[in-house]
Amino acid sequence: MNLRSAWNSFVVLAAMCFFAAAIAAQEKNEKPENSGAQACASCHESHKQNYEMWAASGHSKALSPIINNSQASPDCYSCHSDEGFKAKQLGQKVDIAKKESFNPVTCITCHKPHDSKIPHHLVMDAEDLCSSCHQQRAVLQGKGAKGLDEMRSFHSGVDCVSCHMSEGNHLMKVIRPDDPSLSDKRIDTCTACHRDNNRKARMGQIQQWQASYKEMMERLQADLKAIGAALKEKPNLLDEKAKLKLNDVRFNLQILEKDGSHGAHNIDFATEIMSLAEKGLKPMKAGIGQK
Repeated sequence: MNLRSAWNSFVVLAAMCFFAAAIAAQEKNEKPENSGAQACASCHESHKQNYEMWAASGHSKALSPIINNSQASPDCYSCHSDEGFKAKQLGQKVDIAKKESFNPVTCITCHKPHDSKIPHHLVMDAEDLCSSCHQQRAVLQGKGAKGLDEMRSFHSGVDCVSCHMSEGNHLMKVIRPDDPSLSDKRIDTCTACHRDNNRKARMGQIQQWQASYKEMMERLQADLKAIGAALKEKPNLLDEKAKLKLNDVRFNLQILEKDGSHGAHNIDFATEIMSLAEKGLKPMKAGIGQK
């Protein structure tokens, strides 16, 4: 082989190595081995603000409540970890023996960065994605309570991200109209949709709802505690029918407690559940000598 041929061969080989390295780097960026959110922020400058918001959100802390709990099952990790969520989508359960290497809910738990055909590069439809872990949709639609028909409200048709990402950010936090840190120039979550009145009106409305909810719920919980204490002393104080009614009341109130919105998701449904509970507990209170 002459010198010219050798040089040409060298150039071709170098070019092949360069393109192979470029392709490998591209593949590495498209499918980062690290499931942590830092993997996205390290390459995408525009997403660093999203990373900071994610770091301040509940998603970044999803592992904290269960990582040191020996009773946590693979089902717990299916919503509290990236690895568990991905396993759930495949109809599998994660191996919790490897939990020390797990990541919380990160960018690529919800997003498929480079090859998703779903808007915003999500792994599935936004509502299905939220509802796969967060069960509040039933309350929004007014479903699931014993002794009550479906009770939809004006929020029943609203999707999760309309309120929890009202600024398009990843804090996943509703911006309350009564937030003391809210500037006059910033639009709160309620006013972002309800433009028929001002922030002050929305502030009064939500405070009234939740004050009423809190007062009624505290009263019902006190009644349940008193009835429970009476039953502990005299297990046969209530007949079987009354005990079934008591279980229904507890079940319905737990729906609202697990929902966690203090009535905001569906105030009509919450009020009706508590009114039904109050009615059901009244004869039980009389039976134990309470007014």
